[in-house]
Amino acid sequence: MPETFAIEKTQTPGGTQLFRVSGHLNAASTPELLSQAREVKEQGCSLIVNMSQVSFIASSGVGALLALSEEFREANVDIYYAELSSVVDSVIRLLNLNTFLDITDSESDACDRAAA
Repeated sequence: MPETFAIEKTQTPGGTQLFRVSGHLNAASTPELLSQAREVKEQGCSLIVNMSQVSFIASSGVGALLALSEEFREANVDIYYAELSSVVDSVIRLLNLNTFLDITDSESDACDRAAA
């Protein structure tokens, strides 16, 4: 049985949106992440996606991260991926995508960068 996917949404004191994502990021859950992240982009808010609780990432999830990075960049809005779980980190580094994604070690680092 697949692990439940969830997005806990909050806002930082500086107005940046923060998503804490958990579970499996796959073809079934990717549309939810894309939809909710695009809403943030349309509001012109920066977004931090904490991925410390993502236990599995499929190719569709990787594609979503790349698509969101490109869409936010084109809209001149910041998106950061923070605290990658070991599973996500190994896939991102194996595919050498860490050069395309804005990755931070912690939420606080991402908040600092978003506020700058």
